Order: sequence, then structure tokens, then C-alpha cells
Amino acid sequence: MALSAVALLAALAALIGALVWSQAMSQRFFARADMAHRQALLVTRLEADLAARGLAQGAERTALDTQIRTGVQAYLATIATERGLIDDDGDSQARQHEEWNAARRLASLTAAPQTAALFARSGALSHAIALREKQEAQQAADAMNRIQQQIWAVIGGVALVIAGLCLAMGLLLWRGIVRPVGALVDGANRLAAEQGPVRVPPTGLGEMQRLIHRFNAMADAVEEQVRQRTRELERAYRDLKAVDGRRRLFLSKVSHELRTPVTVMRGEAEVALRGPADRESLSEALSHIHDNGIFLQRRLDDLLALALAEDGALGLAQEPFDLAEALHAAHALARPFARSSGIDLRLDAAGGELPVLGDRERIRQALGAVIDNGVKFSPPGGAITVHLERQPGSARIEIMDEGPGVADGDLDQIFDPYVQTGAGRSRGGTGLGLSLARWIADRHGGSVTASNRHHGEGLCVAFTFPLLS
Repeated sequence: MALSAVALLAALAALIGALVWSQAMSQRFFARADMAHRQALLVTRLEADLAARGLAQGAERTALDTQIRTGVQAYLATIATERGLIDDDGDSQARQHEEWNAARRLASLTAAPQTAALFARSGALSHAIALREKQEAQQAADAMNRIQQQIWAVIGGVALVIAGLCLAMGLLLWRGIVRPVGALVDGANRLAAEQGPVRVPPTGLGEMQRLIHRFNAMADAVEEQVRQRTRELERAYRDLKAVDGRRRLFLSKVSHELRTPVTVMRGEAEVALRGPADRESLSEALSHIHDNGIFLQRRLDDLLALALAEDGALGLAQEPFDLAEALHAAHALARPFARSSGIDLRLDAAGGELPVLGDRERIRQALGAVIDNGVKFSPPGGAITVHLERQPGSARIEIMDEGPGVADGDLDQIFDPYVQTGAGRSRGGTGLGLSLARWIADRHGGSVTASNRHHGEGLCVAFTFPLLS
């Protein structure tokens, strides 16, 4: 591109130089032709004056002699002026010298007293000089025409070169700038319309190629940002969908969780209302209603605690307390519901204090949730055994029921929120109690595990809590 511009400037400079040179040469040859015509006119007039002098007499002849001498001097002056117009080559200088000598001879002849012989020689010399000057004027005109033809040829050639350079520069501009810019515009439009990956081939001038590389890098960054934003939106959509699903599931589980105690309470009330109004049967019905009401309250507390735990808003106290006393409290609260369900709830707790650090009420809530879960899955007339023992540096609590147990493949999942086994779904459970129990155990530095008892005798849920030293 730069070379083309330099060549174009050089061609323009050559064209301007040719025009200036042609103008100078034309003026020079025009001056020479004009001088030759003037000289031819002067000599022709001298020739006429010489012819007229041959016929004149007296004063007229004297006047013609003066006029002839004046004309010869004027002709000599033009020759002196012409020397500045001729070329410096040998031929031109030789012709000029001959012309000067002929003019001097004519001046000598016209200055001498005129005789017939001198008159004839003067007329012949003036005639020869006139012919030469006319010939010189014609030669100057022919030379000027040739110069003009050469100038037009040079101008035409330079014009063709300029036209070729302009065409080449136009092609370079189209290939080096216009076409790459069009590709960039098309790429930008496709990028704005998100029509797949956008890559522009790096073509054109070096600057354009660097610009296209920067555009491709920008397109990569934009597409990566779009992909990242898309992944974030998809992840947010999945999270929102999961939250919505968990909300729906939570409401469904709550309805299942509350249906059983509400049904029992309603059934007991209906039986009491339909049966005989003796004090004993009414007292028993109210006892069942009271026990299921307490169970219902505990389930509501568990549901609220789990919701707060999932939102990170469930606070825990950090105070030392007796784990054995918390277990006795959980056993006492669960016993009415177990009695109402026909389940024998047994407690096997070693003597002595078991100091732990944490929230007494939350641990009692976790133990009660697991005991209630065992009551729910134990058959009528079955038993639940709660066993507490001290171990080195920790305390272990086992809650063993006589229910159907859990499939080995589901043991690791029963502590996840809303996860239930087939037996849990058939009995209307929510899967929330065990999830809350694990959350509370984890926050106290302990653990909770589940395993099937031997010979399919039910499920054993075991808590381990670190003791204060």
C-alpha cells in the first residue's frame, strides 16, 4: 500500500514535470519561431527597399539608403537577441555564426556606395537571408510540433501509469480494507444476533489483521461470558425449580405428617361421642387425644426447626448439660404417643452423669424425633428399646425398633431431607425427623448412623456425642 502511494506520487510528479518542461520548451520554440518570422519580415522589407532604391532618384534614394541601413541594424539586433534562444549544440551555434556573418556582409554592402554590381549582390544576399529565415521559422514551428507530440505521448503514458496505479490501489484498498471491514461488520451482526460461534478470517493489511485478531478474541470472551451466564441462569433455574419442588414436597409431607395424629384424635373423639358416657371410656379417649396432641406439637416443632435449619436461621445454645437427663426427658415426652400406639417404650440408661456441650432442647428434640419414628414403624404390641452407654470420650445412644427395617441400599439416604423408603411412604411418613436428627448431631460434633438389626428385627439408629473432659 505504501509502495503504491509512493509510485502514484512519483507518477504525478513526473506528469507535473513533463507539463512544466513542455510549457518551457513550447515558449522557447515559439519565441524562436516568432524571432525567425520577424527576421524574415525585416529581410523581406530590406529586399523590397533595395529593389525600390534601384528605381528611385535623388532625395527618395537618400531616404531609402537611410531606411536600408536602419533595417540592417535592426536585423543585426535581432540576431544578437536570437543568440539567447538557440541551443548550445555545435550545429545551432554554427548556423547562428553563418547568419551573423551574412548579416554583416549585407550591412557592408548596403553601407558602400551603391553600384549596379553591389546592388545586385545586396539584393541576392537579402533574398538568400530571407529564404534562410523563413526556413528557420518553419524548422522552429516543426520542432515545436514535435515537442508537443512528445509531450502528449509522455502525458498519455504517465496517465496510463497513474490509471494503473489507481486501479491497483483500489484493488488493494478493497482487498486490504473494504472486504475485511465488511467481514467484521458481518461478524459483529452475527455476534449481536447470537448466531453461533463467530470467527472472522484474518485477511487484509497488517493493521486490519491485528484488528480482526482482537475482534476474534473479543468474540471468544463474549461467547464465554454468554456461556457462563447461560450456565448460571440454568443453575439458578434448577435451584429455583428444586426450591419450588421442595416447597411442594414440604407441604405434601406436612399434610401426611399431620394427618395421622389428627385422624387418631378425631377418631377417639367420635368414639367417645358415640359410646356410653361413662367416665372411664371418656377419660381414655381424652388421654389418647392428649397424647396425639403432644405428638402433633412435637411434629410441628420438628418441621419448623428443619425449615430454620435449611435456611441457616436455627440457632443453638452452647451450654454444658447432662446427656442422660436429656434422654430421660425425650423418653418421657415420647412415652404417651407410644402408649397410645400400643408400643412398649423401654429405657436402658447407665447410671452417672454424662456431660456434653451444646443445646439441651435440640438434642432432646433429635432423640424424640428418632423415637417417634420408631413408634410409627413398629407393629402394634411391639417394643422400642433405648440404650445409653458411656464409651471412652463419648456417649452412645441406640434406639432399636421392631419395624420392617430399611433396604441396605437405602441406609445411607434415610437421613436426607424428604427421602423415604417404601415402608415410610406406605405409613405416611415425611422423612423429616431423621434429617433434623442428623443436622442436630452434626452441629454438636457427634454423628448418627442407621443399621438393620439381626434377623430382620427392625432398625437401629445410633447417636454418638463427645463428652466434656
